[in-house]
Amino acid sequence: MTTDILQLPANVPVCPVRGSVIYPTMVQHIDASRSLSINAIEAAMAGEKVILIVSQRDKDVDDPQGADLYDVGTACNVLRVRKNPDGTVQMLVSAVARARAKNYTRDEYLRADIELMPEVAADPVEFQALARELREKFDIIAANGKVSAESVQTIQGKEEAGEMADHIAFNLDFKLEDKQALLEAASPVARIRKLLTLLDTEQEVQAVQARIRAQVKEEIDKNQREYYLREQMKVIQKELQGGEDGEEGDEADAFRTKIEALELKPDVKKEIDREVNRLARMHPDAAEASVIRTYLTWVTELPWNTRSEDRLDVPEAAQILDDDHYGLEKVKDRVLEFLAVRRLRKERAERGELSAEDVNKGPILVFTGPPGVGKTSIAQSIAKALGRKYVRIALGGARDESDIRGHRRTYIGAMPGRLIQGIRTAGTKNPVILLDEVDKLGTSYQGDPSSALLEVLDPSQNQHFTDHYLGVAFDLSEVMFIATANYPEQIPAALMDRMEVIDFSSYIEQEKLEIAKRYLMPRQLTQNGLKANQISFTDAALERLISHYTREAGVRNLEREIGTVARKVARRVATGEVKRVKVTDKELDRYLGQARHTPETENREDMVGVSTGMFYTPVGGDILFVETSVMPGKGLVLTGQLGDVMKESARAALTYAKTNSERFHIDKSRIDDSEIHVHVPAGAIPKEGPSAGGAMATSLISALTGIPARHDVAMTGEMTLTGRYLPIGGLKEKVLGARRAGIKHIIMPKANEPDLRDIPLHLRSSMRFHPCETVDEVLDVALVGGLKALERGAGLSNIGSNATPETPKRKTGRRGAGASA
Repeated sequence: MTTDILQLPANVPVCPVRGSVIYPTMVQHIDASRSLSINAIEAAMAGEKVILIVSQRDKDVDDPQGADLYDVGTACNVLRVRKNPDGTVQMLVSAVARARAKNYTRDEYLRADIELMPEVAADPVEFQALARELREKFDIIAANGKVSAESVQTIQGKEEAGEMADHIAFNLDFKLEDKQALLEAASPVARIRKLLTLLDTEQEVQAVQARIRAQVKEEIDKNQREYYLREQMKVIQKELQGGEDGEEGDEADAFRTKIEALELKPDVKKEIDREVNRLARMHPDAAEASVIRTYLTWVTELPWNTRSEDRLDVPEAAQILDDDHYGLEKVKDRVLEFLAVRRLRKERAERGELSAEDVNKGPILVFTGPPGVGKTSIAQSIAKALGRKYVRIALGGARDESDIRGHRRTYIGAMPGRLIQGIRTAGTKNPVILLDEVDKLGTSYQGDPSSALLEVLDPSQNQHFTDHYLGVAFDLSEVMFIATANYPEQIPAALMDRMEVIDFSSYIEQEKLEIAKRYLMPRQLTQNGLKANQISFTDAALERLISHYTREAGVRNLEREIGTVARKVARRVATGEVKRVKVTDKELDRYLGQARHTPETENREDMVGVSTGMFYTPVGGDILFVETSVMPGKGLVLTGQLGDVMKESARAALTYAKTNSERFHIDKSRIDDSEIHVHVPAGAIPKEGPSAGGAMATSLISALTGIPARHDVAMTGEMTLTGRYLPIGGLKEKVLGARRAGIKHIIMPKANEPDLRDIPLHLRSSMRFHPCETVDEVLDVALVGGLKALERGAGLSNIGSNATPETPKRKTGRRGAGASA
């Protein structure tokens, strides 16, 4: 039942729509996904179920204000609202009347004061003539199939011409401005006149389209006729020449000569000979002949038996790796082990103890680590050390299985996959092929390229790899495959199982300093036209450049910043302002502006409720603070953009405090009748991970007992409800970040003691490590006075607000395994 338009409210919610206009008497579905529209619909349903539908002037505006909407819209009754599982809302409305919005107001949604636009009376004779003309013109356009049969039937059934004009305007593809103009026309006569003008234009467009279609069809018929005539001429010319096919025979013989020189396997040679014989029987201008010719060209240019001789001199390879890369000792050791094994296998094969296939077998390596740490460049050094050709195949964003296996020759423009293309480019069958960014492979309806790689990266299967384009097996067993990935967890498990993971960790600051001096600076000086005596950097300048202007695991941004300084110095040298420049740490601001990153530093004093944790990201480690405040109220409040795992750590810490409240002299009523607020600063940055349990427990228990947490202690590790301290990952990066912040004491899970070997000796000797198995051991080190202060209730919360906490002699804890080395 439709509400009388005179009874509509004067102020209603507004739902903006994009690219469409609805007219009175229509019943339409409106899909809403923006919060602005959803809130307006909810307000309408909560009120009188009346809403104003208004079109946006610019459909690309996502958050429109009143100025972005037209002044005239359609007042509608909301008949039904349905919420979809994806959060969007579908509304069914009955359009009631044209309405003008006098002003818009904005809160969580738009509202407007509306003034209904009554229909203007028209001259009956003129109105009847216009209505008849409108019906005739619409019938002509509808006959051309521009409007669906159901809509045509609906429109032709309308008796009132003004209502019919509205429905025609809605169903035809007019511009938004034209549809809006028809909505704003209150007079039926003016509305029909405007619509007739638009229909005349539509008729002319349809006539031009019909003429173009006729011309295109005539051109196609002409081309087909010429094609048949040319084919007839070719047959006649062939008969006149006595059936000679010397050209075709010469081409086929040339391919046969090349194939004989390749020394192919019998089954492969049989298939390729069949294609050569087909080419010999075809006319050279036939379309299929061109396809076969391209196929045979690919086949004859592949290195079926051409290989480069491996250079298996392990000391020489070690020297090449050291010259090209600083650090990365584990990676270099694994590469040299690979070369040593290959050399011993080759010596045994020469004595007849192993077959050639056994010599070529070896693991598929995958280099994992953050961007910029040298994964791609060390693959080049491996190829250089082996004396092999190097081919890089970028797989980032590849979504088609044919990228790996190629297209079948039935498709126009078919080509082999990237592997076969890379081997053809290398010219040998045993190159080093780098599969770059293997974790960025995608899937689509064309197939899953990661599944196609399963055969390629299986040493027991890839000697029979069959590319769809070639149609015959090509031996990939002698290829050395190396893959790279930033996020190994994104690699499918079946593919990961075929590869041996070599992890590239972040560079420490000392390593970045050496890389900058040995590799980055010379390269940037050459690229920017400077000589070595025209610019120099002090170590202090490079160290500040590393810590305050870049924040990364690798050295890409560091090289960019060095290049920026070099360009600015080059300008000063080129203009004659200076002859040489020595860049110090104090002059970096002049060339690069204000420092972009300020690393966290330790607190200056012990504080109640504030503990220091550690975190790790792909760009390195750092410290964070966990702050806890206790105040009257109820419940646990967590802030700082914490993920689900960190929230669970905070709840586990609170449960642990409740469980041990009697032992720690914590009044249970203080917990039950207080709002406990746990906050991790830098709230705009999301934080997640399973290693903040110890820091959460220390901060929370410190706040509840009033015993300060030590400012020179940082901790990492997860806790259980029973108080066990569990191992974590990324210890090296976390310790390096804590050392940079000035921390001297590190609390860590005892299970992570073997990871201390990865930390440089000079850093281990300057820090004290405290391996812990229980949360009690953590609290014994992290709190001032240790566990004894807890057990005798020495905090402010237990001895009165005006008292001073007892500060026993600070317990330094056990020296960790790393510190004793």
